[in-house]
Amino acid sequence: MIFRLILIFSLIFFLFNCQIDRQAASGANGSNPNATFKSFAVQNPELDEVSGMVASRQYPGILWVHNDSGDKARIFALTSAGQTVGEVLLNSVKAEDWEDITLGPGAEKSADYIYIADIGDNRAVRDVKTIYRIKEPDVNLLKTRKTLTVDEFDRIRFRFPDGSRDAETLMSDPKTGDLYIVSKRESRVGLYVLPFPQDTSRITEAKFLIRLPITQVTGGDISPSGKNILLKNYLQIFYWERPDQKSVSESMQNFPSFLPYNEEPQGEAICFSADEDGYFTLSEKSDSRKIFLYFYPSGFPK
Repeated sequence: MIFRLILIFSLIFFLFNCQIDRQAASGANGSNPNATFKSFAVQNPELDEVSGMVASRQYPGILWVHNDSGDKARIFALTSAGQTVGEVLLNSVKAEDWEDITLGPGAEKSADYIYIADIGDNRAVRDVKTIYRIKEPDVNLLKTRKTLTVDEFDRIRFRFPDGSRDAETLMSDPKTGDLYIVSKRESRVGLYVLPFPQDTSRITEAKFLIRLPITQVTGGDISPSGKNILLKNYLQIFYWERPDQKSVSESMQNFPSFLPYNEEPQGEAICFSADEDGYFTLSEKSDSRKIFLYFYPSGFPK
């Protein structure tokens, strides 16, 4: 058992160092203690293991976040300064291993829908993964009530085409409505897609697209314009620009750039701001028993 643990940690160390070596070769900036950012303490003690985050487009300055496995089936609305507005619970749902959250289209063309990815699978034993889809809650109503319960939602159930695997990243393409999933633990993680409109009546199979030259991916986002793509792991943030004529997978075949990142304790969540003037990151609690919301100003193509 001890030998097995040593082997696992040695492999992770080797993979991370390979990434850092590739970064140095490209002349890019990665984890950087001097990165320019703003930080905001998140005071809510119930947010202790945040793993997913996305910026609302309908409600300026609002971020939707959720905890990792072990929490209730709920999401929280935060302001961009880290203050909790309220929480939204999915009725009669058990959160097995919620890992990411994104915004995209749904049944009503005029509404934004929140997609919550129950796709974590540390031991790769869950054959079927589930993505929950709810219409974006009314934040003005949430400010008054503080807690809302959602009874109406859809389940998008799927399998990976190449066997059970762990995943912590879900992204929606605003140009097409397609959902993209990125696996986590392979030395070259996989990019998969569930084309829009996703089937909510039966279990479907995600389509494998490409391998990416990174590992341990914990979160990602496609910007509201569809022109920018972010992924992160525990050490680095990866960026792809997406030309108008290219798909997500075509754009991600290029080697990524590296964006500034101040390393966090177990940092998993990342998203673009709604107006694409920067990106947010959020992590689990540190030894200080606080978590911090970080904002990195950055100019992205729109």
